[in-house]
Amino acid sequence: MSPLNYPRVEKLFTPGPVNIPERVYLASMLGSYHHRTKEFSAILVDALELLKPLFGTQGHVYPVHTTGRGALEGVYKNIFTAEDRVVCVVNGKFGEMAAITLRSIGIPVKECFPQWSSEVDLQVLEQEIVDFNATGLVAVFNDTSNGVINPMAGMGALAAKHNLLFAVDNVSGLGCMPFEMDAWNVDAVVTASQKGLMSPAGVSFVALSQRAMAACEANDHRDFYIDFVDIHTIVTEKGETPGSTPVSLILSVHEALTMIHDEGVSSVFLRHKAISLGTKAALQALGFSLFPRECAARSDSLSVASMPQALSAKTLASRMSHGYRLRIGVGLGSAMADNTVRIAHMGYCYPEDMLQCFAVMECVLEDMGLVGSMGKGIAAFDRVYRQTISEGL
Repeated sequence: MSPLNYPRVEKLFTPGPVNIPERVYLASMLGSYHHRTKEFSAILVDALELLKPLFGTQGHVYPVHTTGRGALEGVYKNIFTAEDRVVCVVNGKFGEMAAITLRSIGIPVKECFPQWSSEVDLQVLEQEIVDFNATGLVAVFNDTSNGVINPMAGMGALAAKHNLLFAVDNVSGLGCMPFEMDAWNVDAVVTASQKGLMSPAGVSFVALSQRAMAACEANDHRDFYIDFVDIHTIVTEKGETPGSTPVSLILSVHEALTMIHDEGVSSVFLRHKAISLGTKAALQALGFSLFPRECAARSDSLSVASMPQALSAKTLASRMSHGYRLRIGVGLGSAMADNTVRIAHMGYCYPEDMLQCFAVMECVLEDMGLVGSMGKGIAAFDRVYRQTISEGL
C-alpha cells in the first residue's frame, strides 16, 4: 500500500510517544550535518544549555545515544557498584523497573512503598534508609503508570542527610513540570526525547552532580557504552559525543527546546498545569474516579482515572482510535488495563487538543451506554483551564 493511501495518522494522547510539532520534524531534515563539524557541535552544545533550566541545574547535561531505559541503566552502572546498597521507591511500574535494573547489574536493593497507590512517607523512608544502611536512593519523579508525583525535595533532603547518591527517573516529567535538581540535592537525573521534549524517541539526556561524576570516576567497572567520564571529556572539550551522534534526533530536540524557550519555560509549565487540572475535572464530570483516590501530588504530564460504571477502558480506547483516530492509553498491568485510562497532555498539547479529545470521548461513552455525558467533560475542562490560566502559577 502506498503511504498516500494510509489512514490519517492518529493524534496521540498517550504517555509517550507524543505528538511532534511540524517544525520539529522539519528541523530534523534541514541539514545532513556530519557529527564531527563545528556547525553541528554548536547546535549540540546549545541544546545542552537550553536543557539546564528544565533540569534545574547549573551543572553539565550530557547526551546519551539510547532511550530512557538505556540511559537509566547507564547511570546506575556508572554511579553505583556492587558495594553499594540502594533503597528504591517502587510505587509505580517504572519504580519497579528501576529495582529490576539495579538487581540485574548486581546492586543490592531494598524496595519500599510497593503499592501503586502508595504515597511516600518520608519518616518511613528514612527508617528504611537507616535499617538498610543505604548508600544510594533511586526514585521516579513522575510515574506514568499511576500519575503520582513523588516528593523530590523531601527525598533529596534525606539523601543529603544520610550522604546518599540520589538518582531520579524524570523521563516523563521534564519539560512539563518544574524540577529543581540542584535545590533538591539530586545527583543524577535522566530524561528522554519522546515526551516533554516532543521529539522522536531514541536519544536521552542526563544531568550529573559533581558527587555523581566523582562516583563515576572512582568506579573502575562503569559501563563501556555509556561511560560518563568519557562522555564528559568529549562533550566539554570538543562539543561532540563518543560514537556516531544521532544528528537528526539532536536537531529535533534543539528545535523543540527553542519552541519551549520561545513560549517561556514558566508559561509552558502553566499551560501543562491548566490542561492537567482541566483534564482531571473533565474526567470527574464524566463519572471517572481519579487514580489513586488519595494523592498528595498528581502529575501535570498525564491523568490516570478509573472507568465509570464498570465500562471497559479497552473498548473506549479502541473506539476512539478506530472511529476518530485519537489514541489514549489504558492502564498498565493486567489488574488495571481494562478499568483505567491514562490520558497524556505532555509536550505539544494545547486546550483545543483536549477539547477535541473530550468531544470524541463523550460521543464514544454515549455509544457505550453512559447516557447524559455529552458536553459535561468539555464544559468542565474549559471552566477549570480558564480559571487556572487566569490565576497563574
